[in-house]
Parts: sequence; structure tokens; C-alpha cells
Amino acid sequence: MNQPNRNRPLSARAFLIAVLTGAALTACNTANTTQSGSARFGSNVHFDRIVSNCWLNYKANVVGVREGMVNDNIKQIAVDVYSDQATTQRFNYKFDWFDAGGLPIASATATMTSVTIEPKQTLTLTSVAPTPGATQWRLTFLDQKN
Repeated sequence: MNQPNRNRPLSARAFLIAVLTGAALTACNTANTTQSGSARFGSNVHFDRIVSNCWLNYKANVVGVREGMVNDNIKQIAVDVYSDQATTQRFNYKFDWFDAGGLPIASATATMTSVTIEPKQTLTLTSVAPTPGATQWRLTFLDQKN
């Protein structure tokens, strides 16, 4: 009786399936981020977006960002998030704040917050900088399974 050859290399097809499976599993645990730009509150500002999870982007798509000041020296941010889905969705988010040199500043908003968004709804997520020295921000989204 023939014994299977356990030392035989993977076929090209098996290798491709393994790589695609690994990529799909990795995409399930990635975060999307949006980072600060500069402008006056009430007007849309430039922002940088890193999308590493396309499905999450449909659940929580950043469609507008506004920055302003509180008490003339503390930055405030408002981020409009739109869901392109036909069913209610959930996701987590957090704001991180940084000084002019890019060093993190401790903040109460640096913890994940769970949000439910209805189909075709736009939510506004807001945060106020923890100190006047906070000049940059980052918003991170994590997928939450429904």
C-alpha cells in the first residue's frame, strides 16, 4: 500500500489558497485611520485616510472633517461618518491626540467607543484636545461584528 508523501511541497494552487486565506483573515483584524489636517472649524479640512479594511470603510466612511478651537487655545474636531449599508452596523472608534512633535498626549478619548449606525445614516464623532499643546489627532476605526 502506498503511503502519502508528507514531505512533498505545496502545489501552486494550494499555496495560492493558503496566501489568500491568510490575507482574508488579516483583513478582519485591521483598522482604518483618519489623521488631522488644518483649517477653521465649520469648513472641511484636509485629512489623510488609511483604509486597510474595505468592508469597514463601507460601514464607517469618513465624508467630512471639521476642526475648530475651544477657549481660543484648545483644538476641537468633528468627523462625519456615513454608512453605505442596507442594515444596521456596529463599529468601534477612538481619538488619539499628539503634540507638534508627534508625541502622544494622554486623553480620556483614547479608549475604544462602540457605535451603532443605521442604514444610510451620517453620524458626527467629536473630540476635544486634552491640552492646548495637542495639535494633531488620529481617529481609528475597528470593525465590530454584528
